[in-house]
Amino acid sequence: MTENKKIIQFSMVDIIERKIHFTNTNTIFDKIEYQYNDEGELQAYNEMLVDVKVMDEDKFVSKYLNIVDTLAVQFEKKEFTDEKEIEKMSGYNNAIVSILECINPIFKYDLND
Repeated sequence: MTENKKIIQFSMVDIIERKIHFTNTNTIFDKIEYQYNDEGELQAYNEMLVDVKVMDEDKFVSKYLNIVDTLAVQFEKKEFTDEKEIEKMSGYNNAIVSILECINPIFKYDLND
C-alpha cells in the first residue's frame, strides 16, 4: 500500500484494499464499540474485493444493488432483532454503498423512494 501510483493507475481494488486497511487499523473509533459494524464492513469489502477482480461493472453493480435492496426489506420488516446482528448488517450495507458510490454517486441514495 506504500506504492506511490499516479491517480490514473488507481483501481477499485486499491480503494477496497484501503478501506479494509482503514477498518482494521483505525484508531478514530472505539474498536470494542464498533466491533460488529467493522465485522460487517470487512465481510462486504472482502466479498467485493473478490468480485471486483472478475465481474464486469454491470454484473457487479447489479449483484450489490440487489443485496442492498434485500437488506433494506429485511431491516424494514425488522428481520434482524439481535443488536449485534443489526450493527453487523448495517456495516455490511454501508460498506457496499460506499463502494457503489465510487462507481456512481447516485447509489448513495435510496432509489426506491
